[in-house]
Amino acid sequence: MNLSELCELTPAMPQDGLKGSKVYFGTGLASSKEESLGFGFEFLNMVLSALVLKQQLNADGILHDIATVGYNISCISRYNLIKEQLRILRIMTHNLNAQDFYTVKLSHCYHDCTVFKSILQNVRYQMRVFSDLTNFTKFGFYTTLQIAQMKYLYQTQNAVVKLGWTIGNKQVSDTLSKTAAAQLIQEGKLSEHYFDSLYRYIYPQDRLSFVYTAEGTDIVNGKRCAPYTVTKSQNRPLLTQPIAQYLQGIADSPQKRKTLRIYEKTIVHKWELLFGAIETSDLIGKLQYIQDKVLAY
Repeated sequence: MNLSELCELTPAMPQDGLKGSKVYFGTGLASSKEESLGFGFEFLNMVLSALVLKQQLNADGILHDIATVGYNISCISRYNLIKEQLRILRIMTHNLNAQDFYTVKLSHCYHDCTVFKSILQNVRYQMRVFSDLTNFTKFGFYTTLQIAQMKYLYQTQNAVVKLGWTIGNKQVSDTLSKTAAAQLIQEGKLSEHYFDSLYRYIYPQDRLSFVYTAEGTDIVNGKRCAPYTVTKSQNRPLLTQPIAQYLQGIADSPQKRKTLRIYEKTIVHKWELLFGAIETSDLIGKLQYIQDKVLAY
């Protein structure tokens, strides 16, 4: 099972897209503890948010980077996850009429190129001042890899707006001092805000903007997590599970009602902003309508 084969499944970058800016977001294949079962239903919020940003900012395209390395999962699992995600993305982008400007990159496909290696070397050099911090010893490799990937996409694809997810209303400061960067590293709370802030420390001159959207939510216990992955320990629907049927199987509770309100304010609101009102007042009916439209064969 050769992961390099999957690079050929990645859509090519439109040539005219190289002339302008792009909205960029990244997804993964696992949590810190276990591999993903696939895209979460809340991944729709990431995609629709990117479409809204592209429209509002008049950007040339959307760049979706799938981080395919750095996980403690088998090669076969990784291969199957990537292949299935690419299959879903082809269907989704076709149904959203986004196939001409929605580009997918797989991180392992560019990690061996000269440009990326040079960027990674520079990031490691810049971050060496934190080598004596305990949490940098623990998380340094992954941190530098994340920052290098961001810089590579910014530099080679003109991905100048990064869409991420965060818990709360965190924003990235315009500047970050060495002291503040060291404090972030020592806290060891890895998140997109963490990586974005350290990027700003290393590359303060870059015109990369950071925009955040909502996190994923466990429908039963309210635990917050990445919107694009679902693991077996979470009570969250996969993108490919019929959403109405899934929700009907979850007992009514304050947390379920709260999660549905989040779906309404994120997924439904952005869909209707892009494609017009859905002709039903039933929220679950609206969610099922959106899912059917996105995944229709």
